[in-house]
Amino acid sequence: MKTIAQIERKLDNKLIVIGIIAFITLIAYCNSFAIPFLLDDFSSIVNNYDIRNPFDLRSIWNFYTNRFVLYFTLSINYAIHDTSVYGYHIVNTAIHIFNGIILYFIINYILGLNFEKNKLAARFRNVISMVGSLVFVTHPMQINAVSYIVQRTASLAACFYLLSIFFFLKYRINDKKRYFIFMLISIILAMFTKENTITIPFMLALLDFMFFLKDREIKWIKRAVILIIIFLTVPIIPGTNIFLKGFNQSDPNLTFKASTSMERNHYFYTQMNVILLYIRLLFIPYGQCFDYSNDFPISKTIWENNSYISFIILLIIGLIGLYNFKKNKLLSLGILWFFIGLSVESSFISIKDVYFEHRVYFPLAGFVIFLIGLIFPPQSGERIIKPNLVKKSMQAFMVLSCLIIIMLSGLTIARNYIYSDTIRLWQDTVKKAPNSDRAHSSLAGGYLDSYEEDKEKNKEHLELAEKEYIISLQLNPNNSTSRSNLAKVYLLKGEYEKCIEEAERANKIKKSKYAYNNIGSAYKEMGMLDKAIEAYLEGYKLDNRCTFILKALGNTYYEKGDYKNAKFYFEEFLKYNIYSDNEEIRKKLEEIRGFAE
Repeated sequence: MKTIAQIERKLDNKLIVIGIIAFITLIAYCNSFAIPFLLDDFSSIVNNYDIRNPFDLRSIWNFYTNRFVLYFTLSINYAIHDTSVYGYHIVNTAIHIFNGIILYFIINYILGLNFEKNKLAARFRNVISMVGSLVFVTHPMQINAVSYIVQRTASLAACFYLLSIFFFLKYRINDKKRYFIFMLISIILAMFTKENTITIPFMLALLDFMFFLKDREIKWIKRAVILIIIFLTVPIIPGTNIFLKGFNQSDPNLTFKASTSMERNHYFYTQMNVILLYIRLLFIPYGQCFDYSNDFPISKTIWENNSYISFIILLIIGLIGLYNFKKNKLLSLGILWFFIGLSVESSFISIKDVYFEHRVYFPLAGFVIFLIGLIFPPQSGERIIKPNLVKKSMQAFMVLSCLIIIMLSGLTIARNYIYSDTIRLWQDTVKKAPNSDRAHSSLAGGYLDSYEEDKEKNKEHLELAEKEYIISLQLNPNNSTSRSNLAKVYLLKGEYEKCIEEAERANKIKKSKYAYNNIGSAYKEMGMLDKAIEAYLEGYKLDNRCTFILKALGNTYYEKGDYKNAKFYFEEFLKYNIYSDNEEIRKKLEEIRGFAE
């Protein structure tokens, strides 16, 4: 008892708490800082010209109003680090550490509020909160929101979500207006980071009714006013979408529907199995898959793929949460927290990808609270009467917790090792989702990038890229990205006619600057400069800020001797490629200006 009590007292020093959470998180993510850009990182960061200048707030706002805060942080990263991944990972890991610290305080406050019904948990709330926080930061299901750079949107949104809860609890405990103001600021920042934070008011109402309903110091009128003010933030997300081009201004139906042809009811039935898989991975984090894409079984009725069984299991879990609303508040809160956290992305709001692990980032905090409620049920302090038994129970809890945290950290390190190499990650994904055309296409992209980095050393990777693109197209002939990139493979192999043919097929599916760039490059290699310029200009029409199109146009006009046009496109290139090394283009510009003199 003395040892556990001493640890409990030591953790009264919150600097020790912060230090432990930061240290353990850094160990778990020690090999994540060189993980390359993945999937949406390219469209959202690498090739996103709207975030190149953090002082151009209008461009960032117009790009994605509902995620302005996220893209502003990415813009700052880009200004400092360009496309070097280290800086992005440092920020992502810092956010994750901060979230673990805030969760520690939230659990600590909740255990204090629940003192009368759970004296043992309240007595050792520093230790229990610490364990809960460490499970949160080390669990491998969190990797997607930390190591997959653009999914900072999940961790940053969770950051403001947790801050909203933290300041709400502080306000309800201390009744100081500044905490209420901080809470509102956190809610607004959250809602301009990710759309799933629209559930914050419902979460705060749940906490109010669960822990403060019997608070006689606050009149019901004041309680009603507090909740009304909080719920007035709900229209921010749909209002921004409809009136400020947050996602799609022209179609209000798209306010809560991403670009997908899947019917809402089909999505809902499928999510029953997805959520059950999430829960299984929370308890047994084995068999994680980065991207199921088109490989996850879609249920068009509740009877397909055993969706009805999943629905019944989830319904039982939900009923357990409601049944324990007064009996075991921690267990109940954990269950309801989990479902509220998933409600936007795993219900009737149809989203293109049915499964992504970063969606569990915030709900995992609810899972942690559920575990605490399960391990420390109400009145457990009275049931364990003998002090010696309390000592042994807490020692067993500490030993088991340490083993679990070590295991979770090890699994996170192992999973980050897979993420650290693009080819390794997509090989793992293809193995788990063999029918995913996007996974095969991305694996091919990994081979192609590897070949371009060292053509002699990785000569066979060009053939492997071609093979994977063909498999991708066999699975989905309308994958325009795979067609366009297959054209690039033919370009690199010197098969220019096949390159042009495949790129034109890609453009019939969906016009793309990448396809036009491949067509232009093929014609240029064939010495047909006018045809090359014609193709490049078609790509330029699609995106007049695309740096590789601007560079290609500049070089082709330069080669043709049309220095006036070459000068124009080189200058445009430099305008949008402000952070990268542009020495070659600057030399050509100086040469052109010399001709003019």
